[in-house]
Amino acid sequence: MKQLDTIQSLLIIFLLAFSILSSTAQTKALPINKYDVMNMNNLPVGMWVTPPDQYRNDMQYQRIAKAGINFVNGFGFYENTSDEIITALDLCAKYGLKYFVNRNDAHKAILTYADNPDKTIIENFMAGVRDYFKHPAYAGELLLDEPGKPLFSSVGAFTKRYEKLYPDKMWHVNLFPTYATGGIKTASYEDYISSWLNVIDPNYLSFDSYPLLKTGGIIQDYFYNLDFIRAKTLERGIPFWTFIQTLSIAQTPGVPDKRDPSEKEIRWQVWINLVFGAKGIQYFCYWSPGSGTEVFSDALITREGKKTDKYDYVKRINSDLRKTGKILLECDAAGVIQTTVNPYPLYEGNRKSFGPVKKVVGDDNIVGCFTDKNGHYRILISPLTPDKDATVKLVLERDIDYVTVIKGKKEKRIKIKNQELIQTLSAGDAVLVKF
Repeated sequence: MKQLDTIQSLLIIFLLAFSILSSTAQTKALPINKYDVMNMNNLPVGMWVTPPDQYRNDMQYQRIAKAGINFVNGFGFYENTSDEIITALDLCAKYGLKYFVNRNDAHKAILTYADNPDKTIIENFMAGVRDYFKHPAYAGELLLDEPGKPLFSSVGAFTKRYEKLYPDKMWHVNLFPTYATGGIKTASYEDYISSWLNVIDPNYLSFDSYPLLKTGGIIQDYFYNLDFIRAKTLERGIPFWTFIQTLSIAQTPGVPDKRDPSEKEIRWQVWINLVFGAKGIQYFCYWSPGSGTEVFSDALITREGKKTDKYDYVKRINSDLRKTGKILLECDAAGVIQTTVNPYPLYEGNRKSFGPVKKVVGDDNIVGCFTDKNGHYRILISPLTPDKDATVKLVLERDIDYVTVIKGKKEKRIKIKNQELIQTLSAGDAVLVKF
């Protein structure tokens, strides 16, 4: 009898353990680093617009990887059949890339559900994911680009169902910038973003903003947009991703035309986004898109599959940002210090000091302020605008004897004298200082 009781007890323990393991398998594994939502242990670097049908081959996808890009946003206009999606996934796996599938029926399904909330619409869409969700290159589902507020409830129905069915994958949705007043479909940008966060409760946020005006200079609220997103995502402890303008953009309804960027201007955008705390960057565009209502210049690759100079620009900055990006991926972004007579607007206002940095003086510059998971201070210094160099002096607390300075791949330990650290930066460059 005792032997039977023992067997029964062991059976109960086994069943409980199996139940717990099964339940755990259905729960999304949390990343070790809350900001590393792709579990890459490196800054996510993505792209928009994939090679079209006749260029979906080894040479082109190897070229993507060699540019320092580590994930691909699928493009439903090109990869619009199961076979084409699988081919793109296979090529990404071969060259160490992750891939967000963008099925061409995703946008239509979300719009249809918004008008007629029939759950079979969602279930039919989710059933299509089964064809490839176990593929090693599959990162998740790119559902929609730039939804207005009225679509949030419909998008949320899709994201919540996706999270339940595929808990170890990501959904991807990109949001509007501040200047897209006609697209957000609500009274203010602040309401647009706050509503998104409240309705969707995401574990990250992605948005785009293209700053380089055809008439010269940058849009006035570029920093405000970045600072607003930084503050709102910091409140929730989630990362944000951004886009980098690689081409000219003309005839966007209600939006000023944007100029074709130089290498310094592409580099400056990347560093500025990191200054404000971006935990992922995406290039708009990689492959040159066709023009319609909007008119675009060439991006990194021409429509005929040839590299432009911008390919090498992006390859260089991706190499230079790797070390700094990996460090900042684990850091909270506390705000920025602008040093200039005419500061750009910010959401939370300009800091005057940060940790061991008592004051910043010198040419026009901007300093991103960070703390890592152990409370250590880091700052990222960039020229304020893409067209000017900057010599920057940090006035430090007395107890700082040494700092570590990282510029690109180079790292150097520097002894502090007279409580000052002076750095000279060319336009398009940045330096990370570790205290």
